[in-house]
Amino acid sequence: MYVVSYFTDADEALHLAYSHDGEEFAPVNGGRPVLRGTVGTGRLRDPFIGLGPDGLFHLLATDGWTSPYIVHATSADLVSWSEQRLVPVMARVQGALNAWAPEFFLDRATGLYHLIWSSVVEPGATAEGRDFEHLTQDHRIWHCTTEDFRTFSAPGIFFDPGHSVIDATVRELSGGGFLMAFKDERGVNDIATAHKDIHLTTFDVPGGPYATPNGPVTPSLAEGPSLFRRDGDWIMIFDHFLEGRYGAVRSRDGGAWEPVLLGLPEGMRHASVLETSASVLEVSALDALAAR
Repeated sequence: MYVVSYFTDADEALHLAYSHDGEEFAPVNGGRPVLRGTVGTGRLRDPFIGLGPDGLFHLLATDGWTSPYIVHATSADLVSWSEQRLVPVMARVQGALNAWAPEFFLDRATGLYHLIWSSVVEPGATAEGRDFEHLTQDHRIWHCTTEDFRTFSAPGIFFDPGHSVIDATVRELSGGGFLMAFKDERGVNDIATAHKDIHLTTFDVPGGPYATPNGPVTPSLAEGPSLFRRDGDWIMIFDHFLEGRYGAVRSRDGGAWEPVLLGLPEGMRHASVLETSASVLEVSALDALAAR
């Protein structure tokens, strides 16, 4: 079973849709949010859901454009959620102006969960008056680690290719190592721009070294990639953020990619796909929400 979490421009809150085949996704709760932000800015942008060490679903989300915190909550069924809290991932980093698109993945070799996100760090600068929504900033991918989602290591740079990058997402490879998709954030928000597209790399150990990036594997003006497996293929979805639509590509080996059609909710922004089993997720709960 596949569950996609997303927000919309009209409602920066947690929305869900699900699919039994990884092709057609049905919005739950009539397309309305299943959870609204209650801490920080009250926004839940770029929501990501994964399984934590306690067997619960852990939600991470962006707390607005210029917050150095990320939002965290847990759920046993994706319907009822714990009290939300702010994790100060960049709050103690001098010059940190934001913390965008948080996700996490497990390094089975160490048992540590790596939280990753995008941040601009400019000591002596301020986020006040910066047009983060429309103008490119100098981002890098940052991370910290945790065993329990209660205590976290100090943050540090996770991926720095020498230019601005955002929206990293990581999946474990069956033969060992990891596959990471990310957005090359150079360029401008114009259809004729260079960059502003999705690339991929691999690594054996979190923090690198990284293989030479493969890409771009999408057109320009794409962001928010998410990877999942379906019938032996890699599927990657991504947000055509200025066109108000979603795209998708597939690959057998993670190297060569081709377009694929999926049925995804309208208005979806910066989505993440969770693969889970019916034995873990109470499917009837989402079925009931979808039927409303």
